Amino acid sequence: MALQESVREVSRSVPVARHEPVMVGEIVDFLRPAAQALVVDGTAGGGGHLAALMAAFPGARFLAVDLDPEAVRRVGETLDDERLEIIASGFDCIPELLASHGLGGAAAALFDLGLSSIQLDDAERGFAHSLDGPLDMRFDRGTGVPASELLEGMSETEIADLVYTFGQEGRSRSIAREIVRARPVETTGDLARAVCRAVRGRPVKPLSRVFQALRMAVNDEPGRLARLLSGLPGWTLPGARVAFLTFHSLEDRAVKRFFIDDPAFTPWDPPWMAPSREEIRRNPRSRSAKLRMGVRS
Repeated sequence: MALQESVREVSRSVPVARHEPVMVGEIVDFLRPAAQALVVDGTAGGGGHLAALMAAFPGARFLAVDLDPEAVRRVGETLDDERLEIIASGFDCIPELLASHGLGGAAAALFDLGLSSIQLDDAERGFAHSLDGPLDMRFDRGTGVPASELLEGMSETEIADLVYTFGQEGRSRSIAREIVRARPVETTGDLARAVCRAVRGRPVKPLSRVFQALRMAVNDEPGRLARLLSGLPGWTLPGARVAFLTFHSLEDRAVKRFFIDDPAFTPWDPPWMAPSREEIRRNPRSRSAKLRMGVRS
């Protein structure tokens, strides 16, 4: 398949959709028994889960955070409610936010570790390999360095290690070689073309893995998740219910091991759920989601 045809094939394979929250009913049902005090939404995103929780739990208070200031602005304008405190911050900072706002411990918490369709469908954000735009990938564009600058400063070995570790892509060395040859890699199209040159056959999966790996590195996603998990027992109340939506094996494995290994939490039964066939048909971006659940001892 010619290079330009490969890129066009990738573009056709990615659905363009408005933001639709994943597994809303299952999340509301799981959190309901614990959600009459403080509910934390650690990833406000498009606001879909938060809106559903606020409608379902009229007697609760809510703290919502998101690393993306643009998401916080949108959600704050849409959900103008005195029960809600919404802050632009990473979820690893929740203990400090609870203390500074005098909110105490949480009875329920949700963390959606995926991207919103609003972010994916905005070419200027640089998250999607199917849309040509600046290779940025920062959740907060006011801090850190964009993905283009990160790639420019990395060696070929470092890029290969990144793609293999965070993207779990076996062709990481050939991909890294093509990325280095293509530098400066300034747009999503530049990166997509480099990946397509390095792989054979259908390029959709390696493209998704490379973009995932780079996004994770730009935003320190593994580090933030590790800090969140280590601090979670300290700010959740006994009996608190905590739900995670995961979208790739690295984060899912970390959440799974946390609920199994940490003595402060017990995995729910069943410990995880997947979207229904009907939901996947309606919202194809939900197909890789897992809902993992645990209860504070």
